[in-house]
Amino acid sequence: MNTYTEDWFELRDAWRAYAACRGMDTDLFYPEGRGSTLRAREQIAKNICTSCPVAQQCREAASALPERYGIWGGLTEAERGWSRR
Repeated sequence: MNTYTEDWFELRDAWRAYAACRGMDTDLFYPEGRGSTLRAREQIAKNICTSCPVAQQCREAASALPERYGIWGGLTEAERGWSRR
């Protein structure tokens, strides 16, 4: 990559520096399980996203990539329109 490309990526993803989840274990945002266990794990991630000042940018990034898996901006795969199958 050249300097221009690196700068563009850095600016595009600058919102990540302000994310409430920054520095946390990413496994929190990719919950596994079924039924009530899965819902409880999803809620833990969603609670972190609730206080995040850049949740909207996170949701937009997930849509733009598109990011199929995980909790992004407080939304699950299904809430973003993806199926787990």
